Amino acid sequence: MLDDYRLFTTQLVTLWAVLDPIGHLPLFLGATTALSEAGRRRAAWLSVTIAFGILIGFSVVGQLLLHAMGISLLSFQIAGGVIVFLFALSMVLGEVKKPALHSSSAEDATAVAIHPLATPIIAGPGSMLTMVLLMDNNRYSPVQQGVTIAALAVVLAALLCVFLLSERVRRVIGENGSHLLRRIMGLILAALAVNMILSALALWLHLPEI
Repeated sequence: MLDDYRLFTTQLVTLWAVLDPIGHLPLFLGATTALSEAGRRRAAWLSVTIAFGILIGFSVVGQLLLHAMGISLLSFQIAGGVIVFLFALSMVLGEVKKPALHSSSAEDATAVAIHPLATPIIAGPGSMLTMVLLMDNNRYSPVQQGVTIAALAVVLAALLCVFLLSERVRRVIGENGSHLLRRIMGLILAALAVNMILSALALWLHLPEI
């Protein structure tokens, strides 16, 4: 029992550091700029739920699938970094489109919840690789894997709470502030994507860490 508690604590801290619920708030604000308040709430619930399913699914079959296709984890990390970088560019350079007066908020929210919120923002290459390592069938028993899933659920619940509180933040900074924040966070996300790619290349080429 004590070992399970220690494992849960370790997994919780690891996943909290990778998923960073507080740090995702600006990204959520930037991605949902064009949604209504109800749309943002729907996007928050859907994105976290979908991301949970993606992370669990990939942790179970991801490593086997990549191995069967002859794809290394480093290659997956580099590809994921490129995708995140392209999304970051759209945040920095793209124009924010305001929703039409009679557009379907539910459809818009669902689209945003799937991409970019669920993936690649929440269930990105970093979090996917982390879950693969934490759920390694060669090292952990089903009970220990259940502890990891419980830790993931706790972290994503915290992330959902942060997303649901974003409306208060948006009211404080205003629409122009949201647009500015979107571009700033896009620039930071682009830097993170570049760092993700360079870190994978450094491991592959046995170079010092950046």
